[in-house]
Amino acid sequence: MSDQADKLRELVGARGAAATFTDLAEDKPVTPTLTENCVLPRTTRSLIFSSGKGGVGTSNLVLNLAIALGEMGQRVVVVDADIGLANLDLLCGLTPQYDLGDVLAGRCSLFDALVMGPGDIQIIPGAHAIRTGAEELGEGPARLAAELSELEAEADFVLVDAGSGLGPGVAMLAAAADQAVIVSTPEPTSIADAHAAISRFRRLAVPPRLRVVVNQAASAAEATDVLGQLVASSRQFLGAVVSPMGTGWVRADSRVPLAVRARRPFVTAFLTTAASRGVRRLARALVRERHPLARNRRTGFFAALAARWALSRRAGGSGPIA
Repeated sequence: MSDQADKLRELVGARGAAATFTDLAEDKPVTPTLTENCVLPRTTRSLIFSSGKGGVGTSNLVLNLAIALGEMGQRVVVVDADIGLANLDLLCGLTPQYDLGDVLAGRCSLFDALVMGPGDIQIIPGAHAIRTGAEELGEGPARLAAELSELEAEADFVLVDAGSGLGPGVAMLAAAADQAVIVSTPEPTSIADAHAAISRFRRLAVPPRLRVVVNQAASAAEATDVLGQLVASSRQFLGAVVSPMGTGWVRADSRVPLAVRARRPFVTAFLTTAASRGVRRLARALVRERHPLARNRRTGFFAALAARWALSRRAGGSGPIA
């Protein structure tokens, strides 16, 4: 394990964090403006992406956003936590030997399952089927959280794809993250399910910052309308403060299904298409806001997850991943 960890640290350390990055949409350099001529302490940002229903493109958004962040010199770890319905590896043409299910069941270590994805992002593939029952996992999730904490120390962003649904696992993951990002489409059913997800996250004892992204929007006007509905109604009826993540939307794009069928991320298959530009705008916004005030920083995502797992086990629960 120590040899694997050393190799991993060398790999991610070699990439470093870029002092400047290129605004790919406008083809001009952009520099983070929080400080100048000084070295900021690195802060890892953890975001969990979820939706109230399937079919809104959450996994595709997470994958392509991670690659866009990597293009900007950010070190990114992506965790596919959509147990049983994982597909991040399929979206980028990977055939991993091990996945998250193997790690949880003790069949391999985290570092055995870790794979390098497009754009030098690191991916922990999710389990495509539940091959091991929760009652058989034992201390697997606690061991996983400890190993992830070591990996997180070398990352700028940790993006967790929690898929759809409102199960206890998603709620616990969200409670450990800096931000919970609810992905919706303009469809009325998707908007209603996004409200349900916001309501659940709002009821957490220590809720993360709630963000929203409208995917597959036909136009800026449509996206603005949906974002306005979600923000206003969440505040009025749920008492929840919800804000768009960056621009808050990604345009519907006919080339996205083509990239999915080719098992290629659309930001690399179609560099300048509308969806690619939209995702890069979201990535730029995340980089700009990456350095929070130190007193407002949470415990690391995976350290918090390990603590919540331990509390759940003592209370007789099934743990954060179920």
